[in-house]
Amino acid sequence: MDEFLQRLIVKNWKIGKLTFTFLDALLAVCITGTGIMLRLAVVEYTVTDSQKLGAMIIDFILAFYCGEIVYEYTRHRNKAFLTYAILVIYPTMIANSALWGKNSVYSVFFFFVGLYYFALHDKERKKWLGLLVAAVGAARALAVFRLSSESMNLGWPNFYEIIGKEAFVELFNQVSVLCLFGILFTMLYVFVKRRIEITKDMALRLFLFLAILIPYLAPSMPAWAGLTADIGALVYCMRRPRKFYVPILHLIVSYSAYAYALNGETKLPMVLYAVILLALLVDTGVGIFREAAKG
Repeated sequence: MDEFLQRLIVKNWKIGKLTFTFLDALLAVCITGTGIMLRLAVVEYTVTDSQKLGAMIIDFILAFYCGEIVYEYTRHRNKAFLTYAILVIYPTMIANSALWGKNSVYSVFFFFVGLYYFALHDKERKKWLGLLVAAVGAARALAVFRLSSESMNLGWPNFYEIIGKEAFVELFNQVSVLCLFGILFTMLYVFVKRRIEITKDMALRLFLFLAILIPYLAPSMPAWAGLTADIGALVYCMRRPRKFYVPILHLIVSYSAYAYALNGETKLPMVLYAVILLALLVDTGVGIFREAAKG
């Protein structure tokens, strides 16, 4: 019996390219069970329907996919598993799916599938597939975008917390979208003009930068607008451990936005969270500029 257990524990199992031991499988089952229990603890606070159940299932698929992305970036099995383990218990992911059942989780899933195919595959066909899948996610996100609102902020501490989210709402609602598209097209022009190579590291930096930038400048952003950057920051940190503060600070901001949406108050003023996001945006942007300058 002892020999059987010993062989069971040390034996390597293989499914496709994935190699694991019995203890790896046991740990994966335990962390998955923990994620399920955390969602079950809060799921009854709001109406449960098929959309919410689907969103919770997508959470685990997304966490697994992000673990695969981290493995492709780092070739480090423990970092990949740690990514999965963190994401299944990520507070904002749990709140987004188990409390609200927002279909934003589907958009976020498409974004990361797009990143996987665009950044981590050399074949041109798969890169175009990645862009197409990301475009589908963007289309889903735009489908729930509300241009007109009584406030420039619907829960997410964007730039308008700093300049005033109640003043000139109608004007800012229109101009801010034009400014955002202007910035995005300017970035595209510079990258094409200077023929900057989009390496897999550059793709990850750009992904995180845009995930922070777009909800920061777009008007009337809801509390879940930072979910993509929450996950992207964690993947970014696994690739660059010295940037550990990026996912920590962004998660604090994102969780506070959820708390504000649910309870109507936060521990700190929302404008402070907007300043933190601006600092993260600058930090990520500087990294992109330095990498582009090297090329």
